[in-house]
Amino acid sequence: MDSAMALMNSNIMTLPCEVLVDILSRLSLKHVHQLQTVSKLWFKIISSPHFRKLYNMKSMTRPRARVVQVPDTKCSPSWEVISRTIIISAMDFNIDNSEIHEEFSFEDIIAPQHSFIISSNLIIFNHKVCNPTTKEIIDIPISSHPSISFDATYIPSNNTYKIVHLYGTKPGHDYNFNYGGSPLEFRFETLTLRDGGPIPSSWKALTHQEWFSSKIESTCVNGVVHWLLERGSRMERCIISMDIESEDFLSSIGCPNNPYVEEALIIENVQLADFNGRLCLVYYSEELFRLDLYFVKDRMNEEWVKEHTINLSGMGSWFKIIGYVQLQGNNGDIVIDGKQLILYNIEENRFRSLPRPIRKLHIGLYFDRCFKLESTKLSMQPSVDFLSN
Repeated sequence: MDSAMALMNSNIMTLPCEVLVDILSRLSLKHVHQLQTVSKLWFKIISSPHFRKLYNMKSMTRPRARVVQVPDTKCSPSWEVISRTIIISAMDFNIDNSEIHEEFSFEDIIAPQHSFIISSNLIIFNHKVCNPTTKEIIDIPISSHPSISFDATYIPSNNTYKIVHLYGTKPGHDYNFNYGGSPLEFRFETLTLRDGGPIPSSWKALTHQEWFSSKIESTCVNGVVHWLLERGSRMERCIISMDIESEDFLSSIGCPNNPYVEEALIIENVQLADFNGRLCLVYYSEELFRLDLYFVKDRMNEEWVKEHTINLSGMGSWFKIIGYVQLQGNNGDIVIDGKQLILYNIEENRFRSLPRPIRKLHIGLYFDRCFKLESTKLSMQPSVDFLSN
């Protein structure tokens, strides 16, 4: 038995480099990190920019669900929340009856200007950034401007993250809820996080400015951040977009009117979603129990097309599209969060229920990425015995 194991270990160690790289790129990131300690060669391969870029590209075909839960809070004597426990879990879409597996947790201190945003695999809160993959939590520079939102976007071409900070120019205003309808001025600044650091000491201010009344939400599709805004006393909706790598802003585009929702008593919610690399505008009507999915056909002429309608009768009163996943053995499913977490296949008009956590804060698509917020020096202790464990 020992001789057979030694022979297998010997064969593995003598594999051609390109074969070894292909094998390692198919493993879970947890195992990849462990295998860095096998030998100096393996450490060099896994640490190389080529391998990390290749692994990150392949991970885009292996989506999972990232679940952020809040099971416990701490309050002051006056019942003001001062901190809460954040639990990070994951779930595999490719496995039937998949369970939610807890990975780690941390305490979130509620600051005076508290923020908690989950965007593109990163968690941003109180001028800190958490990478759930590596369990790192780092400090980022404190902005001198009143925050509206943060959006993190991954750039695969150079394995970096860029955080875009949307802020108001006049302190003391609640810019997210300007019910008066008068447009206010907003600006943008960015922060670039590189694999292994270092962490920048300041934000980069952009010259672009926008005037609007409130921000509804945002999403990133193929390296472009999109913000859904409301402007003017009539609260007209529009979308502004920025190419994250070049930091150039695209022409804004108005939102389509939903012809099926015309009565004043019908209330609809609207959201943006990444639908398999396409920007999707989603209208949900609680009264009609359905989701209408619109896509841009001609951006220059602001022409939209409604491509799909999903009937959700009897499934609850609130829904949000999490994203689109290309799963093995079918043509892909839409992940929808609501009273229950479901996968919906448009072509087959088929629903599949998934476990849904209680006390959740966020459910989103997650992709394993070889990315460290800060550099760490691993102790190199090559061990062939590791392969047999």
